Amino acid sequence: MSAKSATSATSATSATSAKTDFLGLSWLKFVAALLVIANHTGPFAVFGPSADFLVDGALTRIAVPIFFMTSGFFYFRKLTGDPLADRRHLRRYLGSIARLYAIAILLYVPLNVYNGYFSSPKFGTLSLLRDLAFDGTFYHLWYLPALMIGIAMLHGLYRALKPAAVITVACLLYAVGLFGDSYYSFLAGSDVLTGWYNGMFRAFDYTRNGLFFAPIYLALGASVARRPRTVRRPLAHAILFLASLSAMLAEAVWLRAGDIPRHDSMYVFAVPAAYFLLLLALPYKGPANRTLREGRAWIYVLHPLAIVLVRGAAKATGLQPWLIGNSLIHFAAVCAFSIAMAAVAVRFPTLRTIRTAMRHRAKKTGSVSIRH
Repeated sequence: MSAKSATSATSATSATSAKTDFLGLSWLKFVAALLVIANHTGPFAVFGPSADFLVDGALTRIAVPIFFMTSGFFYFRKLTGDPLADRRHLRRYLGSIARLYAIAILLYVPLNVYNGYFSSPKFGTLSLLRDLAFDGTFYHLWYLPALMIGIAMLHGLYRALKPAAVITVACLLYAVGLFGDSYYSFLAGSDVLTGWYNGMFRAFDYTRNGLFFAPIYLALGASVARRPRTVRRPLAHAILFLASLSAMLAEAVWLRAGDIPRHDSMYVFAVPAAYFLLLLALPYKGPANRTLREGRAWIYVLHPLAIVLVRGAAKATGLQPWLIGNSLIHFAAVCAFSIAMAAVAVRFPTLRTIRTAMRHRAKKTGSVSIRH
């Protein structure tokens, strides 16, 4: 084969690989986005309170861990080991999440005004800063600052510690978070610990945030990304996932029966359940799909707006018994609205125009950009 032919073949191979995506993870995050909608709409309430709790309240709690774990995988697999290049990668990643967060905040200003967020007696500069950093300015937006905090923390920890030590720190942080969430009542016998946690709750409402919730899932995603290769064991991973998920559901039922949780978003067995589900989905690759890849984030961001629109449409058309009264139909309608709005958002030129302008400016100033 001639040098020219070899070059052409290499270019063709690169072009092909560039169009290949982790399709299993893309679909996994899409399903996770629908599970978040289920958590906020309660589709299984139509089957009774037990089904509502098990599916809508407990099963759906695996969704956000999936988001964090896959984000950790995609972020850390692109680090090069060069400090300067990795810092640029970190800045670009945090900047992209910050832009999405800013857009999401602006989108929900009208609903915040309608809900009395800005006129509340508790609203002020400190409460706004707390919401921006930890709780989110709307109930689902906490995930975006949590992702930024968690990524920044893990990036620094991996620079200072060995991977095993980072996992240990992340586990300890998660344990602290558990006792401020699903295991809160176990603190009842200690005035010192109760006082310490109550002091933390003046800084944020929940321990499911970027300090305590995100690091373990991001670190596990990073651990998978750092492996030379992942052994494909679908049967073993499926069995381990189902066993962990069953244990998580049993854990949720046990905690609820004892009236232990302060909040119910952090479970011990959610960690292995999300991890083995990631390993199960990881090997499946296919053609890159930008709409699927970017749309899953927009589904998450836009679904509360879809809930409002579905309720408004139901009242305007007199279909409240179906679109609101029937929880399954309500869930399906919200999913449909969310997916439709996400498809539009993916094609909206604003973010792409911003990125293009930044790349042109970087080239003019001579700075180097890292694609990720």
